[in-house]
Amino acid sequence: MKPMRLIRIIIPTLLLLAGGGAAYYFLCYAKPSAPPVQTYQLDLPDLTLNLADEDRPHYLKTGVSLVILGAAPEEILLERESQVRDAVIMVMTQHTYRELLSPEGKEALKNNVRIAVDAGLCEDGFQVRDVLFTEFVMD
Repeated sequence: MKPMRLIRIIIPTLLLLAGGGAAYYFLCYAKPSAPPVQTYQLDLPDLTLNLADEDRPHYLKTGVSLVILGAAPEEILLERESQVRDAVIMVMTQHTYRELLSPEGKEALKNNVRIAVDAGLCEDGFQVRDVLFTEFVMD
């Protein structure tokens, strides 16, 4: 085979393989551009509520701030504030004074609140990233 003919076969073959490899990479591994994700902080008004103790009444006064990720406008999140507040109250009133005395109990409460609020907001494109207590007083 003549060297010139060999070059005419090898160069297009290499270019074809490189193009195929690049196409495969971009089709299989390149992530499609998603809408930008915003971080919102939703500060709920202070809550004073009864805990689930049966032996004697206990209450919890707390401030809750939620760190929320979402691609939707903040106005939608603010429209859902009543549902968010209701979910937080429903979760918190299921816990007892003794459960919430320990740091592990408070972390469990944060996790339960995060799951409950997340379930209500996920259909709108939001995700609760963190639950922060700005105040936490029990009696």
